[in-house]
Amino acid sequence: MSSIDFGYFAYLASNVPPLDLARAVAVRARRALRGGIRQVLGPVARHPALRPPFFMQVPPEQKRRRELRGRRPSILEASLREVTARMLHERFPEACRFTLREAEACRRGEVPVFGKWKDCRKHALQTVGGDIVPLDYDLDPIGHGVRYDPTIPGMRVDHFVTGADVKAAWEIGRLQQLWRYGQARWLAGTATERSAWARAYIATIRQFRADCPVGMGVQWSSAMEVASRAFHVALAFAYVQDDPVVDATFVAELVEMLDEHCSYVEEHLEETGAVRTNHYAADLVGLVVVGSLFPELPRARIWRDVYGRKLWDEVQRQVRRDGTHFESSTGYQRLTAELFLGAVLAARAGGMPPPREAEVAVASLFRSIGQLLKPTGRIPQIGDLDSSRGLPLMARAALDCGYVPALGAAVLVDPTLKQPGAPCPVEVAWLLGTPGVERFDWLPARGSVGSALLPDAGAAVLRRGEAYLCLTAGPNGACGTHAHNDKNSVELSFADVDLLVDRGTFVYARDPADRDRRRSTAAHSTVQVDGAEQNRFVPGRLFALPDISRARIRWMDRRNGHEMASGEHFGYQRLAQGVVHRRLAALAERFAAFQDELFGDGAHVVDARWIIPHTDVGVRAITRDELRRIQSEAPAGFAPDGFDASRGVEVRVDGKPFALFAFASTSSFELLVEETDVSPGYAELAPARVVTLRGAAEVPMRIWTAVLVLARS
Repeated sequence: MSSIDFGYFAYLASNVPPLDLARAVAVRARRALRGGIRQVLGPVARHPALRPPFFMQVPPEQKRRRELRGRRPSILEASLREVTARMLHERFPEACRFTLREAEACRRGEVPVFGKWKDCRKHALQTVGGDIVPLDYDLDPIGHGVRYDPTIPGMRVDHFVTGADVKAAWEIGRLQQLWRYGQARWLAGTATERSAWARAYIATIRQFRADCPVGMGVQWSSAMEVASRAFHVALAFAYVQDDPVVDATFVAELVEMLDEHCSYVEEHLEETGAVRTNHYAADLVGLVVVGSLFPELPRARIWRDVYGRKLWDEVQRQVRRDGTHFESSTGYQRLTAELFLGAVLAARAGGMPPPREAEVAVASLFRSIGQLLKPTGRIPQIGDLDSSRGLPLMARAALDCGYVPALGAAVLVDPTLKQPGAPCPVEVAWLLGTPGVERFDWLPARGSVGSALLPDAGAAVLRRGEAYLCLTAGPNGACGTHAHNDKNSVELSFADVDLLVDRGTFVYARDPADRDRRRSTAAHSTVQVDGAEQNRFVPGRLFALPDISRARIRWMDRRNGHEMASGEHFGYQRLAQGVVHRRLAALAERFAAFQDELFGDGAHVVDARWIIPHTDVGVRAITRDELRRIQSEAPAGFAPDGFDASRGVEVRVDGKPFALFAFASTSSFELLVEETDVSPGYAELAPARVVTLRGAAEVPMRIWTAVLVLARS
C-alpha cells in the first residue's frame, strides 16, 4: 500500500466519527468472512452455523406465500386510467406521442442508454416476432462489444474491464422500459392494445429471470442496481396490474422475483458505516418500495417498517440543512430526489407514510434544485453527473431539472416548491393521475425565483433579469465520492445561452485517466496555481477526493446594481509557499465580472481558465465603445488601471457576436484559446473551447475578467 493510501485512511480517520469507523470495520469483516467461507467450503457453506442472522431468516410457517386479499397497494388507482389517459392526450399530446414511440422502440430492442438509442437485441438479426425482442443483458451497449461473463458470481464481476463501462450494462438491467410499456397501456385505445403492452411487461420480466439467474453476472454485481431494478418493476406494475393477461401465475413469478431481489439486497446492503452514499440510500428505497407494494411477501413488513425507519433516518442524514445532497453533486441530487419521492409514494400506498421530518427533508431537496435552476430549466454541473433517473416517466436531458420542483410540489403538496409561472410537468399526471394535476393547478406558487445562497453546499446563485451565475466553493461531501476540484468555479448564462460551464463527467471506469482529468482543477472555470490540484487525488481511487481545500462562500450581497458573491479556498496552502485563492463574482443583466485574488508569498505559475461551450471563439481587439461599456458596468475597484484593449475574446453564437471577454492583471499574462470538449450528460461529448490566462507572477496578485453581452439571445 502506498504512502498516499495511508494518507487517505488517515483522512478518513480524522473526518469520520469513531463509532462509524468501528461499524465499517465490523461490516467489512463480517462480509469478508461470510463470503470467504462460502467460496472455500462450497456446499458445506449451507451448514446452519453459516446461515444469515436470525433476523434475516423467515420462519418455516411463514414461507408459504400469502394471497393478497382486497385492494392491492398501488401508487396509482387503476380506476383512474380512462380519465387520466384522456387528460394526457388533451393536455400533453406531444409527450404522449413520444412515450408511444419510445415504447415501440423498446419493444423492438432499441433502448435509450444515457439519452441515446442503442440496439440492445440479444440476436442482432431478430425482428419483432413475439411480445418483445429479447435484450442482451451481458453486453456493454457502449463498450465496443465488450461482454460480461454470465457464469461469474455478481459480486466477483470486474467493474473495470478495459474499454467497457459497467454503468451502461446496468442501465439496460434496470428494466426502465417497463415504465414505457405501462404508460403505453394506459394510452392505448382498445383492450387488445392494452393487453399487448401488458404482455410486453410480462415478457420482459420472464426474459430477465431466464437470462440473469439470481446472483450471477453483471446485473447482480451491485446491490444498488438490484434494488433499482426492483424499484422500477414494483412501481411500474401499477399500470398493468388490472389487465386480464396478468394472471395468478405471472403474479406468483413477479413476487418471487421481487423476493429474490430484496433478499439479495439485504445480504449485500451497501452500509459501510464510514462512507454511506447514494448506493446505500437506493438499497433502502428498493426494500421499502417492494415491502410497501407487495405485502404478500414473507419479509414485506420488515422491508417496509424496519428498513423504512432506516431509510427515513438516512434521508435526513443525506440532506443538508440547505436542502442539498451531501455528496456535493447536482446530478446525484436529482437522482436521490426522485428515488426518495418514489419511496414516499409507495410508503403512503402501503399504509406507513414517512415521518414528517423525512418528508420535510425530501421537500428541501426539491426546493434547492429550484434555487439552482438556470433560466432554461437546466442545473449547473457541480460534481459528477451520470444521467441516472429515479422516475423516468418522461425522457429528459441529463441537466434538465425544470420539472423537478413542480413534481415535488404536486406530490408533497408544498406551495413553496411551485415557482411562479411553472407549468405542470407530465410526470405529475403519471404519478398522481388527473386529481394530482388538478391539485397542482390550484396550488399557490410561493417558490423563490431570486438569488440564493446554499451555504452547506457552498453555492451562490446570482440572478439579474435573464442573467444567471453560479459560484461554487463548498465541501467535497461524503469523502469526495462524486466531488470535483471545482472550488471558486463558475457557470454563467444569459437567457438560453450558456457562456461558462463545467467540463462534465463523460464516463467513469472506461477511462480512468480521463475520469481524473475531468474532475481536476484544470477542467473548471477557476484559477490553478503551479499546476497543483485543489484537493489531491488518491491513486487508484476514482471515487475518492479528500477535502483539504476548506472552500466556502464568504458572503453574498447586492451592491450598486450588481448581484455579488465571494468565495475562497485554501487548497494551495500545502505548496512550499502557500497560496489562498479568493474570487469575487458580480452579475448585471448583460454583464458579469470576476476578481481573482491570490494571497501568499513567492513566485508562482498561475492559470486562470474559462470553459466556453462554443467553438466560434477568437481573440480580437476591444473597441473604444466596448471598453467604455465595460468600464461603466464594472463594479467599483475592478481593474483600476483599465482592461487590456488589445486582447479580448469574442464568443459567437449561431454565427453572430454574442459576448466579449476582457482581462486585466497586476502581472503580465499570455492569452490562449484552445480546443477542448464538454460533457452535458453521461457518455456525451460536445466540442468547446478553453480560454486561459497564463503567467508567472509574484503573489499577492489580482486578475480581473469582464464579460459583456454584445447581442440578445
